[in-house]
Amino acid sequence: MVRYPAAMLRWILASVGLPFLMSIAQAVAQEAPVVACRVCSNHGTVPCGKHGKLWELEQPSRGTVFCSAAADCKACAGALAVDCKTCRNAAAETELQRRQNLVKEWVQKRRKDVDAITDNDPIFHLQTAHFDLAFGIRPTMVGKEKLDTHPLMHLYGDRLEALRALYLKTFDLKEEEQAGRLQVYMFRHGQDQARIGPRVTGIGSSQSTGTKLMGVDCVYSMWQDLRSFPDDEALYRGVIHNVMHLLLCNTTPPQVLYNRKQGWIDEGVANWFEDKITGKCTNFCFEEILMMPGSSFKGGRWRAPVRKLVDEGKLKSFAEISQLNTDQLDFQDHAMSFALVDYFLAVHGGAKLRDLVRLVKQDKPIGEALQAVYGLNPLSIDAPFQQWVKDNYSPLDAR
Repeated sequence: MVRYPAAMLRWILASVGLPFLMSIAQAVAQEAPVVACRVCSNHGTVPCGKHGKLWELEQPSRGTVFCSAAADCKACAGALAVDCKTCRNAAAETELQRRQNLVKEWVQKRRKDVDAITDNDPIFHLQTAHFDLAFGIRPTMVGKEKLDTHPLMHLYGDRLEALRALYLKTFDLKEEEQAGRLQVYMFRHGQDQARIGPRVTGIGSSQSTGTKLMGVDCVYSMWQDLRSFPDDEALYRGVIHNVMHLLLCNTTPPQVLYNRKQGWIDEGVANWFEDKITGKCTNFCFEEILMMPGSSFKGGRWRAPVRKLVDEGKLKSFAEISQLNTDQLDFQDHAMSFALVDYFLAVHGGAKLRDLVRLVKQDKPIGEALQAVYGLNPLSIDAPFQQWVKDNYSPLDAR
């Protein structure tokens, strides 16, 4: 340490002033904080070590807001952190308790609203940025890995958020145009769906595999009938199809489409996303209760069959199909609806189809809506659409 004579110190003080030296000392103190606790680096909490390999799935950075499995942790009660035993940090302790209380209130309500009614196998719950998911699907092979129900739930949480993001990107939508939260219930047993489905959607019966409530409030409730959803791929496609109905109806202005004589949009968009993500279309929304489980059309690969229908002149005209509700579409109509959406997206882009849907939701006749958005009318669609199919769909295409 350098020692200065008293006379020199008096000279320094006189030259620069005591306030200036004090400000320097304060700045140095702020820039070089002293670490008092080496265990938590002064955070006051440390990560909970009881979550093992699922730790990463539970993080907010992975999209998890609340998880019932994490809430069951006896160490952290779902806060994912525990109090540091080495130091005391009142602010950190208060925040930790606040987070634990939030998790407790959330999981208690979910179990009251769902678990207490199903009274069957334990149901897991997950809240992400835009979805509330109740999940009871049995352990399932995903690719070459078998996932238990808890990690499988997180996978479906990720898939739902990714589906929503893809939908917004495809139709050039802003976040504020898709403001609603979506509720999804996925059960292992039919009796769970029979009890919850009618409560949360207002429709359905003990025989239905899935029910939906669409519009401002959007809910999809289903159970995994293995005849329809024998594996993860089939189950995923079913979720894509039905959640896409919710997203489409929830987009501003929120309104249903299935009963507005525009079933081709309602089903075509849902089937298009099935094909986009999984390469097949295997879901239909007409007479769902009465259909034989596992019903399909051409193995779910529709491009070649549509090309054949065009070549044989067996497709309905656009003027005809654009007057049908969703429950009036047959198998060939579904395939044509998929191809029409494929055509409009490929040739004219998602933003224009988005604008067409908005006008239809506002009860604008399809002819006026087509004219306003595309400068077309129902009679002028068939020729360019069918030529596009011939140019882009091979009769031998495996898809």
